[in-house]
Amino acid sequence: MNGKSEKVHGKSMLSKVMIPMLILGILEVAVFAIVMLVSGELTYIKKYSYNLLIEKTANRASYVEYMLNQKTSPVYETAVEINHITEEYLDENGITLDQLSEDKEVNKELLIRSSDALVSLIRRDMVNDAFIILDTGSLYDTDTDTVRAGLYLRDTDAYENSTTDIKDIYMEMGSSDIAHELGTALDSEWAPHLVINDDNDFSFYTVPMESKELYPDKPVYNLGYWSGFSKISPSAQKSMKYTFPLVSSDGRVYGVVGIGLMEKTILKNIPANDFFNESACYIISSDIEGDGIYTPELHSGPIYTRLVSADTVFDENADNSYGIYEFAAGHKSSSLGCIQRMNIYNSGSPYNQQHWALISAADKSGILSIYWFLINVFIISVSITVVCGIAFSFYTGRKISKPVAAMINTLNNAQQNEGALLNFGNSGITEIDRLASAIVQLQVSANEYASRVSRIITLTDSKIGVFMVNMRAHTVFVSESLTRIMDFDDIPHSDITVSEEIFSHQFEKIDTDGKILEQYCDAASVLESGSSVEIKREKNGKEVWYKITLSTLNKDVIGLVQDISETVAEKKEIAEYKDNEYTEKLLKANRALRDAYENARRADNAKTDFLSRMSHDIRTPMNAIVGMTVIANSHIDDKEKVADCLEKISVSGNYLLSILNDVLDMSKIESGKFELIEDKIDLNALLDSLLEMVKPDAKAKDHQIIMHKHDIVHPTVIGDGLRIQQMFVNIVSNSVKYTNNGGTITIDVTEKPVGNKNVGCYEFVFKDNGIGMSEEFLKNIFEPFERAEDERVNKQQGTGLGMAITYNLVKMMNGDIQVKSKPGKGTVFTVTLFLKFGGNGGNALPTALTPSSKNVDNLKKAHFKDKRVLLVDDNELNREIAGELLEMTGITVEMAENGQEAVDKFLASKAGYYGLIFMDIQMPVMNGYNAALTIRSQPRADARSIPIIAMTADAFAEDVKKARSSGMDEHIAKPLDIDKLVKVLQKWLS
Repeated sequence: MNGKSEKVHGKSMLSKVMIPMLILGILEVAVFAIVMLVSGELTYIKKYSYNLLIEKTANRASYVEYMLNQKTSPVYETAVEINHITEEYLDENGITLDQLSEDKEVNKELLIRSSDALVSLIRRDMVNDAFIILDTGSLYDTDTDTVRAGLYLRDTDAYENSTTDIKDIYMEMGSSDIAHELGTALDSEWAPHLVINDDNDFSFYTVPMESKELYPDKPVYNLGYWSGFSKISPSAQKSMKYTFPLVSSDGRVYGVVGIGLMEKTILKNIPANDFFNESACYIISSDIEGDGIYTPELHSGPIYTRLVSADTVFDENADNSYGIYEFAAGHKSSSLGCIQRMNIYNSGSPYNQQHWALISAADKSGILSIYWFLINVFIISVSITVVCGIAFSFYTGRKISKPVAAMINTLNNAQQNEGALLNFGNSGITEIDRLASAIVQLQVSANEYASRVSRIITLTDSKIGVFMVNMRAHTVFVSESLTRIMDFDDIPHSDITVSEEIFSHQFEKIDTDGKILEQYCDAASVLESGSSVEIKREKNGKEVWYKITLSTLNKDVIGLVQDISETVAEKKEIAEYKDNEYTEKLLKANRALRDAYENARRADNAKTDFLSRMSHDIRTPMNAIVGMTVIANSHIDDKEKVADCLEKISVSGNYLLSILNDVLDMSKIESGKFELIEDKIDLNALLDSLLEMVKPDAKAKDHQIIMHKHDIVHPTVIGDGLRIQQMFVNIVSNSVKYTNNGGTITIDVTEKPVGNKNVGCYEFVFKDNGIGMSEEFLKNIFEPFERAEDERVNKQQGTGLGMAITYNLVKMMNGDIQVKSKPGKGTVFTVTLFLKFGGNGGNALPTALTPSSKNVDNLKKAHFKDKRVLLVDDNELNREIAGELLEMTGITVEMAENGQEAVDKFLASKAGYYGLIFMDIQMPVMNGYNAALTIRSQPRADARSIPIIAMTADAFAEDVKKARSSGMDEHIAKPLDIDKLVKVLQKWLS
């Protein structure tokens, strides 16, 4: 055996790692760039950025359009009212409209009579101005100017809605005598008359004045006109105006009535902070010529002057990219934006060719910020990946190659020129092959092999140990350093050879996953993989890390074990120091995502379960309705059988209606549109009514319901009795349903002192001995669609909305609701309400929840043989049902299909011809509200006295309120409550 080292060939370990890493980084960049270009993702990102601006502008345009359209109907209603006032005044004094241009006193008197209507108009829908301008001919003209008489009011506090306290309303134009009559102050810009000249835009007056002559076939309600921002005098403030012509019964236009919206009012609806940055603004523009080129009327945001110049053209027909236009300022493109039309005229308006639009303008860099951000992120990410890969590969290669090279140098220094030379295959890695060659040269003889290996280990690092597995003899040589590093039990701390079984048993204590043991069992796999594994174990309460590297020697396996705890600890300390804050943020974000996911999943499951139950709950009564209909048809001659089927159909229909009411109530609550009504309530009567309502169901299950009233000093209170009773019915009905037969339900009502002479604290405690609820379900009992997972609960009908509605109603009344329950023991609900005292004489029972027999026999007993009613409904089936029911009482029924036809029939009849009008609300041509207003405004004896009853499916409290404000006397909800229908007929026809 010679002492020379065998020359080996191959690449360094460093180059083996770095070259593939470089190739991989370059390939990653190339593939990603090609995919982005071919797939069009860059174009998609840009289009997405544009869509953000388009969607935001479209949403804001819809909001402004809705806001403007909401304000037009009151102007028309006021025009109808002023027309009626004018006709009455002319008839009383036996004069004609010609007197407007001849007698100033006539103008003044007419304006005084119309002033209340004008005050009512300015108090509606948060408008700033309301005005009337009369066509007075040349009565007030001067040698140089055209002058018109009128009345122009400005509301300095648009949030004040009182029509009696008008201290915040100032007169900008009109007679000072009228101001004195109204009790309002003159504005600092006050003028006695409207002076029409070329110094201002008076289209708000001139265009409506000519409209009837230009468009004689158009009805008046289609002739409303929006004008741009203008003043009524040089010193007045600008406002955007909407006007209607005042038209007499003979078709003559004698003036205009309108409203004005100041710039600050409209600017509240187009806030500049809609956008992600401050480099954007909204612009309200008009296209009066209808050629697609818009003229700015109003803008929001100080950035407007930088984004838009006098040379900027807003052309709807210009070239655009995905609906985004480039707006030039100073002969260069400086901003991007979109144009969203607003439909502020109805389909029958003659001004539809005049277009209004909301335009958004934003700095280019602001709109494309996401696009450029993603591009920069991609470039930075790729750069970081490549740099980190190179640095990591360089660091790892150097970290591995240096210890190995040191080991080789040490072994070569200790080699002996004796012993047989073993033959090793070429691994392709220079350092490893040199190490193998050095080890071979050190193996001088079999007798000295073990001790020489031990001496080699001792000369290197005390934290490195070696073991060698003899695959033929199934023995393992263990170095002294290895026994000390790994704290082997039952093995002396010296160089020793043990059986493979003993070594495996000791090694399993750290190699719990068998990563090493599985590999050294097969020398071929060790040679193929060249494996290196890091293993962690607990030692004296601390983490200890070992790095174990396997190689082969003549089909035997050599293991190199290194204690790398200090290295790992140093790396971990550096990583924690650098990434602690970032890691904390990631953890918080992860927790937030998990919570959001859990909430979304639970909500989705609840809604899915709700839809499933809803399908079942709807199909069950629908099955009964369809089935009973078939049975009734098959027994049409059996009166008793048919009556039984009809009764069951009625019960099922009422259940379907209760489901619909729950869903609609929840929808109104969640949308923030739910309104409470304040009225006097008699608590004693309300509670007695509650007992009467739940008594049939309780009796069916043999329940005992006990009520105790404690210290009720003030039984009459102010509140929404209908909703209070709805809450209590929900709670008690659940007690009845979920209490086994023969249960006991108690209701304790207590008035508690609160130290306020005008308010009382009322505590309502509902207790049952029913099946109870788990603590887990109690956490979600007030969530929509929630129902307990219990076979006994699943058998009961319900949508899972009752408790959610009850909870929200209590909170809307500034009250509190608490619940305690134990499975098998029962449930206690405690509701606390603070209610104002109402004195004496409260309502005995909310009518919407009053039990009704719905007994057709009651209807047949009512006799109104000589009475005639007008039934107005656009649905033929609804007219047939209501007409049939009314004819059972002997009433003569005439019908109309829409509001306009009802008005025409009323006007064509003589006074007193109809005893009553039933009016639907949602109808084509003219709705029920406008029809009622039109009838009430007619100059005939019975126009204001004839009872008009709303008969509609719009059954919310605000619908009832709106019906009364439009001139209707009462409200009946569909489906018809027969008992209530009888009471209405008796009230208004008897």
